[in-house]
Amino acid sequence: MRARMRPGGELDIVDVSAGGMLVESDRRLLPGTSIQLQLEASGRRLAVRGRIVRCAVARLQPSSVCYRGAICFDQHLPWFVEEHPDGYGLPIPEL
Repeated sequence: MRARMRPGGELDIVDVSAGGMLVESDRRLLPGTSIQLQLEASGRRLAVRGRIVRCAVARLQPSSVCYRGAICFDQHLPWFVEEHPDGYGLPIPEL
């Protein structure tokens, strides 16, 4: 699964469920801010809105900072509701 913040850049997904996701980014994520995401998994794309609920520094390096933030979706992701009634787990790509 891939995630892209609009406007902004790529997000590294740490964990995801139907109701939200934990991500890492080189950009600070301001709690309380509304966000629009473009998600892609198994050839499917979805635009989803949410808000940033927390953010903290995950790693410090001499030339960069990595932030870890939690995003709460405005609506549950249909991929998880359809495939995982409990709302957890990653969609499995078809081979």
